[in-house]
Amino acid sequence: MIDIKADTDQNILILHLEGFLTDDQLKTGVDLCISESNKLTKGYSIINDISKMKPASPAGAAEIKRAQAHVLNNGVSLVIRVTHNPITKIQLNRTSGEVGYQAYEVSTMEEAYELIESKSNRS
Repeated sequence: MIDIKADTDQNILILHLEGFLTDDQLKTGVDLCISESNKLTKGYSIINDISKMKPASPAGAAEIKRAQAHVLNNGVSLVIRVTHNPITKIQLNRTSGEVGYQAYEVSTMEEAYELIESKSNRS
């Protein structure tokens, strides 16, 4: 399951990825991620809930890396992952590191929103 949407009011891209995703599903999801992120203004945040996602295939990981490179070049300022699966966590840490950013990791969506709030209060 993939659910991706831009919250233009809060300038946040919200992603929910769940289960085993095929390469085709990931390609479609990445295309949606790119189009939704283009609706946001520079300095936006991302909450990526991968807490129930299974690791992707090598081709799927390449698609994820394509999305990560796009958001990095598109003006994201903060990336937060809701994680539980250690293998998926390692995979996304590796791909994001390869494109040049590190994500914050939290256990719940509530913690993700709290982190965004705490970072915006420091600005």
